[in-house]
Amino acid sequence: MKLAAALVSCALCVTAATGGAWLSRPADVDYGPLLASAADRYAVLDDGGAPVRWYVTGSVNGTAASGADSDAAVARIPADSDTAPTSPWKVTVTYSLDGPNVDAATVSGASGLVGIYIDVKPATDEADGSVPVVAFTVPTQVSDDISVDKGVSLATQGSNTVVAAAGTAGSGLSFSCYMNAKDFTMSAVALASLPEAAGESGNAASVSGSDAAQLTTTAAALVDSLTDAGSGEHQQLVDQLKALRDNERKLDQSVVAERKAAHKQTFEGYMAAYVSSYTNHLSGSIGTSTQLPALMGTAGELSGDTPLAQAVIDLANAVNNVSAAHMHAGAVDALDEVIRRIQQQGTTGLIDDLTSEAAEEATKGSKQYSEGQSQLSAAMIPYSMKYTDVYTANLSALTGGTSSGASAYAQQAIAETNDSDDLKDAQSKVDAAMSTLAAACEHTGKSQALKQIVLRFSDQFEGGDNAGATQNGSADSDSGNTGSTTASDAAKTSKNGESKNTETSQAKTISESRALAGLADPQSRSFYGRTKAADAKRKAQAALKQAEAAKQQQSQDANASLVDDTMSMSAGDVMSYANGLTSALGGGKSSSDSGASGSGDAGQSGQSQSNTSGSAATGDGTSATSGKSGQSGQSGDAADDTDTAPVLFGFDKGGTLLTHDMSTLIGETVELGDAGTLIAQAINQLGSSVPQANTGDPRYLLVIPTV
Repeated sequence: MKLAAALVSCALCVTAATGGAWLSRPADVDYGPLLASAADRYAVLDDGGAPVRWYVTGSVNGTAASGADSDAAVARIPADSDTAPTSPWKVTVTYSLDGPNVDAATVSGASGLVGIYIDVKPATDEADGSVPVVAFTVPTQVSDDISVDKGVSLATQGSNTVVAAAGTAGSGLSFSCYMNAKDFTMSAVALASLPEAAGESGNAASVSGSDAAQLTTTAAALVDSLTDAGSGEHQQLVDQLKALRDNERKLDQSVVAERKAAHKQTFEGYMAAYVSSYTNHLSGSIGTSTQLPALMGTAGELSGDTPLAQAVIDLANAVNNVSAAHMHAGAVDALDEVIRRIQQQGTTGLIDDLTSEAAEEATKGSKQYSEGQSQLSAAMIPYSMKYTDVYTANLSALTGGTSSGASAYAQQAIAETNDSDDLKDAQSKVDAAMSTLAAACEHTGKSQALKQIVLRFSDQFEGGDNAGATQNGSADSDSGNTGSTTASDAAKTSKNGESKNTETSQAKTISESRALAGLADPQSRSFYGRTKAADAKRKAQAALKQAEAAKQQQSQDANASLVDDTMSMSAGDVMSYANGLTSALGGGKSSSDSGASGSGDAGQSGQSQSNTSGSAATGDGTSATSGKSGQSGQSGDAADDTDTAPVLFGFDKGGTLLTHDMSTLIGETVELGDAGTLIAQAINQLGSSVPQANTGDPRYLLVIPTV
């Protein structure tokens, strides 16, 4: 083992020494020519106040490139490059809480007198000819009474207060603001550096082609240079998703209302069956509280072919049905999220992101449903005992305290008990458990909806028939490589480098373009690229039938629900509702004696059967199945593994492939876009103190993270 380690170490050293590909750093790129034509420069700073990378856009006669030329004009430059830009200003943000200065972590979420101090100082000679503009927002729910220094502008924009200020060329800017805050938070600070035209400090007239306008306009379009969000080709997809969302919203309202009414009726029916059985076992003087011998007799009817046992099963199914109705709310949430992401970020990386999120939501739903079942089972015990106490007192008053002929007064006593205020506390615990089950089903519904979206619309996502979004520099964005490859080009390269037509079959589209989209050509032929392609093919074979079935369903019924809102449970699984009471009394058969699984297991069973019942339509890869028809004869152990990480480098099932992730880059450009919008608002507020000239000189937009 030591010898092997030594050989590996030696090999790595030799590789580095000889300029091999493993450890040698690529030669620094000279970005001088690029910067010479770049008017707009953007960066998001890290926690230490330094940019990780810059985004720059070229200009022609002071006008930023736009439209078809915008992709080519945008480039990313690593901040550690010898020729990377340098901000003309250094900005510092500090805080105080009830007097003393504190760090961001301390003031975040705090309540009290909060102070924010912004200090912008010149960092380079370029600051002598530029004006700093600073803006940030504070939610009005944090504080609606903010005091600021003279010259600082305050304005309400929606649910936020916009704080904005402009400095002077060469001098910088320093100001403070205070507020009595509740759960303090604030946006990131946006800093724009705008060139000042010679001999003027700006004017009040807004010029659409000014440096300020160009800087903020390009900021809003930065994310489109990394994705295909702004291409407009996704409008049809967005319209389809909006139609589905409207349909799911209607189903959420109608199905939930219908099943709530059914559950209420079934619940009352269960309690009626419960106390009717209890009444039949009463003897002698009734008294005004629960008669335990009669209750023990009722416990004996919880199993077998009895009206009470059937009422328990009916109630369990009603609970599951009303809970499952909330899956439509989860579907609405999923569709809202996907629509926002497509509008903001396009479809780049969407398939993998939605697949991963669907798995997380399914896990949350299953766990929470089990907890809800346990919570409901526990809540039914005190509710049943309290209900029986109130019922006994009402029945005693009607019969004069005797059990003789008590059955004739049972319905009247039940009606009075249902209207009693004495049940409110016990009822609130049952309602809380029902809310837990509903929330769990929202997670499950979101999971099912996300999977269905991927299946039904995969040909419109990245790597589908409309693929072709440019992934600028995606192979090595941090190394300064500004080369690009498209999904369609990468998809035509197989693992042995042969050219293939992605339109020959859907399987090839899924396997090749999904695997290689965004990878540079050398990577696609590397071990990583070949392994990625092989893994995609394996997943494609398992997912192809599901995708085809989902697309066929979509073509036949464009408004077909994305979720299966039905659940069923076996009699043994649901007996925990009543058996909890039996066990608490120390009599009758326990859950284990009757073959029931207990409340926690009941929840798992109900959730698993729900997932299984919809697996043919939703592609859920749950391991628990009931062997129903339509499952292709698969047992739980043979469920599809389309979401399972592949075995790589001998790490067994715990190992994962390195994934090509652009989320950081996309997140940065989204932040910059938001900052551009904020600066645009600030410029409107500040008026003549902001330069409105069109110089074509370099302008900057920085995002400084805060709390």
